[in-house]
Amino acid sequence: MSALFRSLRLLAVVVPLFGFTQTAWSALDHDQHGDQTKAATRLTLNQGKPWATDPPLRKGMELIQHNIQEALPRIHAGTQKPKQYTALAHKLHGHVDRIIKQCKLSPEADAQLHIVLGEIIQGAVAMQDSVLQASGAAKVVHALDLYGRHFDHPGWVPIPME
Repeated sequence: MSALFRSLRLLAVVVPLFGFTQTAWSALDHDQHGDQTKAATRLTLNQGKPWATDPPLRKGMELIQHNIQEALPRIHAGTQKPKQYTALAHKLHGHVDRIIKQCKLSPEADAQLHIVLGEIIQGAVAMQDSVLQASGAAKVVHALDLYGRHFDHPGWVPIPME
């Protein structure tokens, strides 16, 4: 496969993703936070401490982590099938959608969460592309690590990086 073809496939994945995330984030900002939320561009702590979480966020992130951990042995062994990647990506999208709908964080914490959820969405979209599947899963694992380091989630155990 030529580099040009791979680049075009990547664009086909990224462009719709950008539209989805912009739409979802805009709707979230308008519906729940109005003008209070400014788009965060970099993940930071809350004055040196992790951001507060709420039960729906914690449950959703635990489900995302569970789903990705369940698939990791197959991903590492190279036996995860394309249909399994697609099913996993759909599950992750569903969890992210529920988290967005049930958002009850402060505008500042919410802006930070958008960065993490954006990484998860990008990983899920990549998992639906035969060239990017494993790297998409790695992106989700990385996003979960960022979440654990930047959000106060009692009992959160990061996925070991292998």
